[in-house]
Amino acid sequence: MGAFNFRDLGGYPSGAGRSTRWGRLFRSDTLHELNDTDVALLSSLGLATIIDLRTPAELERTGRGPLGGHPIGFHHLSVIGDGGGEAMGAPAPPGEDLSERYLWYLDCGRSALATALTLLADPANHPVVFHCAAGKDRTGVLAALVLDILGVDHDVIVADYVITAGRMPLILERYRADPAFAGQMATAPTSRFGVEASTMERFLSELHARFGGARSWALASGVPVEDLLVMEAALLVPPA
Repeated sequence: MGAFNFRDLGGYPSGAGRSTRWGRLFRSDTLHELNDTDVALLSSLGLATIIDLRTPAELERTGRGPLGGHPIGFHHLSVIGDGGGEAMGAPAPPGEDLSERYLWYLDCGRSALATALTLLADPANHPVVFHCAAGKDRTGVLAALVLDILGVDHDVIVADYVITAGRMPLILERYRADPAFAGQMATAPTSRFGVEASTMERFLSELHARFGGARSWALASGVPVEDLLVMEAALLVPPA
């Protein structure tokens, strides 16, 4: 598949015997290298909406790919402004702690992430996929916010994040083949490309310590409480 890090966020247990619905919410790395088989598969899923978290420069360089010609809703919500990209666009946090970088996203990307949550809450937009370049950092933060709002246990959120570790060799190979990334990769700290459980654990811990959790952060960032209630109804399977 032309997207190495595409997956369904369904089947994750939530509180009160509920679980996240299959076939509603997908996360991915960049979609511009999808092949005909990939496009046919996504069409069969009834994909209705794409949320692109990349920078304007990333979108301009690669375009939307083959899905750009299909009648699928498209929302470009850059999390880190117009920086060089997922690996290079954010300033280096103290000690190269990626969890601090993720917390920085909550500030610099507040509007984009809040808008994304509102879009994800609306059943009219489902099925929906959100993505960045590698599907690791910006995508990982949005996935964590959604799953935390839905009451998914932190251990499960961390486990979902770590799945990306097995996809990174393919993603890094694609980066190295791209002249726009190859030079920057040579100077970027290797920690920028890591996928460690401790990163997401610290992010979730600080998300709750500083903001009271994703729900409180979303409300403070302008997401209407009604949208969060709709999100739960749309993305959670009721108890049996």
